[in-house]
Amino acid sequence: MLIVLTGRPGIGKTTILKRITTILKEKGICVGGVLTEEVREYGMRIGFDMLDVSSGLRLRLASIHGIDGPRIGRYSIDLNVCSKAASILVNTDSDVIVFDEIGPMELLSDDVSDALLHLLSVKDKKSIVVVVHRRFRHKMIDEYIKKASILIEVDAHNREFLPSYISNQIIDVV
Repeated sequence: MLIVLTGRPGIGKTTILKRITTILKEKGICVGGVLTEEVREYGMRIGFDMLDVSSGLRLRLASIHGIDGPRIGRYSIDLNVCSKAASILVNTDSDVIVFDEIGPMELLSDDVSDALLHLLSVKDKKSIVVVVHRRFRHKMIDEYIKKASILIEVDAHNREFLPSYISNQIIDVV
């Protein structure tokens, strides 16, 4: 099963994915994958961390300072962290795999692109929940949307019930 979440920035997609992860883990379901969290300093966003949902490993994926890598907007991207995220996605033996997000930063990495193709190849054996960047157009995002079992546009009206709804959809097939 492939579940794809999209929606405007700041609507709650990452929060929904975190809640799904928590609900499934509380039910004893093995969840692996990667979440991305904003890093703020003095109320200003300065970057993003990658969080391995299995081990709790946290690495700085992007920052406005201190990273030597390609740039997206004002952020420099650490491609080594992207490679680590890709390795987590490909090597997890979890029943459910989550990934936040398929967007311009992550798709700078060939390793992430390869890992995302791998996830598409196992979507019939595992439950996969991903967040896709709404405005960024890329063939990988198009492929995920096309192959989604469930495609959900997160909005202010549905974001509160989506974690339990999606978790129940996954529990029914795991």
